Amino acid sequence: MGNIKLHSGIYHIVTMMYGYNEDYQYDGCVSRGICSINPKTASLQEVLVLYLRLGAHYALKLHENNRDDAGIKNVMLNSISIMVSNPEFSEKDFTAIAGKFKEELPRIIKLYEDLCKEKNMVPECLKSILKYNKETDIIKAVRMGEKEFLRKANSIPQDVRDLYKILFVLAKSICINVLDLESFGVDADEGYITILKLLDSLNTEEQDIEKIKNLIIENTKIDNKLMKRLRTVQEERYGIQQMKEVSYSTTPGKAVLVVGSNIRELEDVLEALKEEDIDVYTHDEMMLAHTFPKFSEYTSLKGQYGQGMENCLLDFSTFPGPIILTRHSLYNVENLYRGRLYTTDFAYSKGVISIHNKDFSDVIKSANEAKGFKTGKQCETVHIGCNFEASVREIDEKIKSGKYSNVFIIGLNGYTIEQQAYFDKLLDKTPDNVLIISLSYSTRRENAVYINACFDTFAIVRFAEAVSEKLPIALFFPKCDRHTISQMIYMSTNPNMQIYVGKCTPIILNPNLIDTLHKVFGINGLTSVKKDLDDILNKK
Repeated sequence: MGNIKLHSGIYHIVTMMYGYNEDYQYDGCVSRGICSINPKTASLQEVLVLYLRLGAHYALKLHENNRDDAGIKNVMLNSISIMVSNPEFSEKDFTAIAGKFKEELPRIIKLYEDLCKEKNMVPECLKSILKYNKETDIIKAVRMGEKEFLRKANSIPQDVRDLYKILFVLAKSICINVLDLESFGVDADEGYITILKLLDSLNTEEQDIEKIKNLIIENTKIDNKLMKRLRTVQEERYGIQQMKEVSYSTTPGKAVLVVGSNIRELEDVLEALKEEDIDVYTHDEMMLAHTFPKFSEYTSLKGQYGQGMENCLLDFSTFPGPIILTRHSLYNVENLYRGRLYTTDFAYSKGVISIHNKDFSDVIKSANEAKGFKTGKQCETVHIGCNFEASVREIDEKIKSGKYSNVFIIGLNGYTIEQQAYFDKLLDKTPDNVLIISLSYSTRRENAVYINACFDTFAIVRFAEAVSEKLPIALFFPKCDRHTISQMIYMSTNPNMQIYVGKCTPIILNPNLIDTLHKVFGINGLTSVKKDLDDILNKK
């Protein structure tokens, strides 16, 4: 470990377990080749976007005439989910999604045309290069995607294309929130209709930047509303979030690993294994479940395992039991061992076994047949989470003292050595008259409130809104995830806030998109601590 200064309990644990001291964020994606999307996958994605745009148009037309269709809704939401979950999806994934569209699109187009005849309306149909024959020729699909990419490159300016990409990323964020809400039985049709409108807006190929900007901003508000509703639903079911001590230790016995962010599915797993002598461990974002009191009632839930999704190749291969990939988990498992990977998702990679109707019998059988942990390993624990209301009261008391002129809110850890050094220096150089609310980087300064928000992607918005009208705020987003762009744009509309984003993998935020976020929405990239502090504190 050398002389590296550690700021996060989680960073401490994972580096201790694996001996890593290199750039955490990129070690996994480099080894697995998913820091950027290969040309073939990019072309197939272009084709899927064409399917989504066409599906959105006709689904929206049916909705406007009170004829919502459950079949196309299922395909639309799950297709977007797959594109979120696995940026490097396989030909099998593409074939599965395209096959569903080939079944559903002719049906809903006919439904719409019949509706127009019934109501004596002129149908607003879209021309498309897509074909609906049952056979899927991957080579032809790739060529079609390349052709569509070149068409857009020649007819749409780069800055407009970048805003279209942001629109699509926003649709993905909304989709995840909709699916998570629906897993709790909550109606999220507002979010679904918003997705349809966003995707249908791509059909017009609007090139007025101001119009596209306003559309994006309005829909980030809807996304934030859905995220708030999801947290309310989670706390109603599992109790108000609290600080929790989570173990990275393992105990002897058979075990299952649950991966992803959908804690509703973790509950299903725990219920299914309640009478079994099988331990359950969480991985990556699923760690957040430990902060809800309800999950403390499950004695089989032991703790967190592994370094995180960016290092899933090592984590998954060393876990001695079956692994359940919940819906829209970011994963690429083509190089992993077969027979012990399970998923509840709509489509899945080669070698992954599908779970239907909450039937975990195959998982139980696999766990009992696996070697499990022979002796177990004792590791340190980490404290995560907080009581939000109590933390806000502490922050309010500090603000009321009159000592502070500004607030810095630092979001989730980006887990890179470069950013670790940046925020180490920022925490050291920030003046005493600035109140720091750090959600991942540990500090003991008098002018700081440290909360290990762990994988709580909603935390930065939640705390920012709680203090938004009290002092000028600088929001730092060290980590990029599927919700980051939506959150940054939503918060950027507040004139009392300055937004800064850290270095991201190109698959989440490429340099063009960062430049567009700066020019259109005033969102800044991190430079040097000295320059950023000067810019923030000397802003007129």
